[in-house]
Amino acid sequence: MSRLPLKNFLCLLLLGLYQIGFAQNTQLWSVTSNNGAHGYGTIFYIDNDGSDFTKVHDFDGVHGYPFASLTQTKEKLWGMVMGRTGSPGSTESAGHGAIFNLSVDGSIFKYVHAFNGMNGSMPLGELIEHGGRLWGMTNMGGKYDQGVIFSIGSDGVDYQKVHDFIEREGGRPRNSLLIKGDKFWGTTSRGGKNGMGVIFNLNLDGTGYAKVYDFERKDGGEPESGLTLYEDKLWGTTARGGRHNEGTVFSMNLDGSGFQKVHDFIYSTLGDLILSNGKLWGMMALRGDHNAGVIFTVDSEGYQTIHHFDKENGRFPEGNLMENEGMLWGMTRFGGKSNLGVIFSIGKDGKKFKKAFDFDQTSGGVPYGSFIAFVSKQ
Repeated sequence: MSRLPLKNFLCLLLLGLYQIGFAQNTQLWSVTSNNGAHGYGTIFYIDNDGSDFTKVHDFDGVHGYPFASLTQTKEKLWGMVMGRTGSPGSTESAGHGAIFNLSVDGSIFKYVHAFNGMNGSMPLGELIEHGGRLWGMTNMGGKYDQGVIFSIGSDGVDYQKVHDFIEREGGRPRNSLLIKGDKFWGTTSRGGKNGMGVIFNLNLDGTGYAKVYDFERKDGGEPESGLTLYEDKLWGTTARGGRHNEGTVFSMNLDGSGFQKVHDFIYSTLGDLILSNGKLWGMMALRGDHNAGVIFTVDSEGYQTIHHFDKENGRFPEGNLMENEGMLWGMTRFGGKSNLGVIFSIGKDGKKFKKAFDFDQTSGGVPYGSFIAFVSKQ
């Protein structure tokens, strides 16, 4: 029997010790919008094997509660709370929402900017990072009370309002910006020629806002979700319009031409589409076999239902799916043991659905958003 040379044995031993000492653990981070210690939601993470749910922060309601998901930069996790009243004329300090960040270990939480109405109110989408700044939109506030586009430095200072939405050019955005080429792209849920929202773009320095497409009832309107790139086209969903007035899936060329309705929903899809395994995935909030919502895929070949929620394993999914290490992860607003929503995973082949966690009064509940993945060293 041959013996392993001492040098090789030592190399393997050191490699094993290194891997043990620096093993990586992926955590999936998100927020809830209700319950928790003060009733205004929580920040939490769960390991990507579905174990070790950890609550990191309880929102106290000073600036309202979180609606959208978190964003990660190199040094911080960022998010927004949506406020309470949303009225630009409100004098209530919690009326308009705020931007916050926290350290990547969750230990230091800080509000870095409070909206005041004129500089924006009620943010409903996520922040995105570009050029050393974080960019986002509010649903209300600004000069015309139709919302604003803004940016803030990655150090949490130098807030700048870069665009005031005006109704005829689109207003009341409910989602996030997308970067493609040298442009930001987005949708509004109201305004435009038909009052049903628009697709727009603007330069990456915040100038040059341009309306690209006016939604209309026949092909879908009032989008609550953002845009996704797929097959060199922009894809998205609407919350209204179409054959059943419950929204549609659409696609459009990057030059603004070729808008096409791809599918008519029988109930609204409120989260973004994501690309995985060569198809776009999304969630319809209700209907399905148990009137609890479904997971679906859609591509140029058509629409397919993948999973039917049944209340026990979740009901009313509103956020997005997120892919991590071959699995898709998501949350529902309701259903589960306490009817406060669940965390679930499903394989990219549409099989192996698993409920990983039931939200409750302590953990927080009624989540609207989706997950981000953060790799930590243990």
